Amino acid sequence: MTPEPDRPTRTFEWRIFPAVAIIAIGVLFLLNNLGYRLDFLFHGNWWAWFILLAAIAPLTRAWEVYRARGRMDAEATYCLLSATAVVLVAVMFLAGLDWSVWWPLFVILGGLFTLVRRPYRRHRHDWDWRGDDHDDATLKH
Repeated sequence: MTPEPDRPTRTFEWRIFPAVAIIAIGVLFLLNNLGYRLDFLFHGNWWAWFILLAAIAPLTRAWEVYRARGRMDAEATYCLLSATAVVLVAVMFLAGLDWSVWWPLFVILGGLFTLVRRPYRRHRHDWDWRGDDHDDATLKH
């Protein structure tokens, strides 16, 4: 078994977005407590902005994949559709839209997901149940 080549870790890049979001939320609440009237905090569904923040990670990943490969491939499109699903849920709450009217949008989104081939990333540390000692010939009956 050969050792896996060193890969640069990009965990800091992914940690920075949630950190900035949490800091921004704290600043907004602090400003509100200091007497600055932030009207959106008094909107009935202000908490839906937290749902919208969840779209940052798949949007960032879609952008990174697009920049690295120079084209929209399956992985970038899948990430973009994932972000669209999250944004759609947040917009439904923020705009106070009637779910009984707009639910077909999720069916349409599901159809778009089926058109995009799911990008699978296989790494040596993932769930490869065969291990490195086996080849495909040993699996045949």
